[in-house]
Amino acid sequence: MPITKELKNLKKPEAVGFLHEQAETLADVIEESHIDGQQNLKDFIRSEISNLELRMKTSQSEMETRRKTSQADLLIKYSAIIVGFISIALATAKLLWQAPSAKNL
Repeated sequence: MPITKELKNLKKPEAVGFLHEQAETLADVIEESHIDGQQNLKDFIRSEISNLELRMKTSQSEMETRRKTSQADLLIKYSAIIVGFISIALATAKLLWQAPSAKNL
C-alpha cells in the first residue's frame, strides 16, 4: 500500500479516538485482508479458467464423437438405400427377362 494511503488510513481511526498503535494495527489488518482478498480472487479466477478450459475440451471431444457417429450412421443409411435400389433393379430385370419366355409358351 502506498505510504500516502497508509497515513490517511491511520489518521481516520486516530481522529475518532483510536491510539496510534491501535490505528496502525487496524490499518495492517485491513491491508492484509485486502491482499488476501486479491490473492483469493486470483486463485478463484485461475480455477474458473481452468474449469472452463476443461469443459471446452470435453465439449470438443463430445462433438467429435457425435460427428463420427453421425457419419457412420449416414454411411449405413446410404448403403441401405443403394442396396434397396440394386434389389429393385435386379427384381425389375428378372421380371423383364422372364416376361418374354412366358409369352413363348
